[in-house]
Amino acid sequence: MSCADDLTADDLSNNVTTEVLERVTAGEGSNTNLWGQIDKDNVTGLNLEDVSSAPKVIKTWDDRLDEEGFVQSGVDDDLILYIPFISSLRLRTLLLHPPAPGHPHRPGRLRLFANLPHCPDFSDLDSMTPIMDLDISSPPNGTRRLADGRREVEEWGLKVQKLANVFSVILYFSEAETSLRSTMFYVGFKGDPKINTMDMSKLGQVPAQNAADKKIDEVADKKGAGYTTIR
Repeated sequence: MSCADDLTADDLSNNVTTEVLERVTAGEGSNTNLWGQIDKDNVTGLNLEDVSSAPKVIKTWDDRLDEEGFVQSGVDDDLILYIPFISSLRLRTLLLHPPAPGHPHRPGRLRLFANLPHCPDFSDLDSMTPIMDLDISSPPNGTRRLADGRREVEEWGLKVQKLANVFSVILYFSEAETSLRSTMFYVGFKGDPKINTMDMSKLGQVPAQNAADKKIDEVADKKGAGYTTIR
């Protein structure tokens, strides 16, 4: 992996090449499954037929195609899922397992928001501009089938430069085929877990091997700065 793969748009100056910017936007770099970074106990939603069902879609990778646990909207096809993370991270890919294309309960539209401190109301989101507004009525290109004929989960590429420091995601599903119900079996993410960054002000400094060495170094520094002793 090259250094360019770890850049975000916020890191880039105006003289960056279009090629590098496109690589960042496309999400090249680490693409780790982030199941372990989701704060599962605090996943909630709005307009759920079962108000406690939201965490059921946060499944391990091995259980991603299991349709036993799911969320379904209540009075209409509008459905909000609020998914917080245990630390800030960079999102690159959204993983979804909705009903098959043409199914009456497959939502056709997904609006994605980020970094709200709690689950918003529908009126709150209607007045906000989403980071991404996706037509999910059909799977993205490249979605494959497994040997047993089942559809693999759908992988939707995200705008990495807009999602480089995320602590929560809001998924607003709507526009199901029948406009009566929206259903989702699995939601997951790929991206970069929180990365410890280096303090550049300390670059080039050699840490003392032990406390005794550090004290000697401090004395030497003081002498070098004009420190004198009485003889």
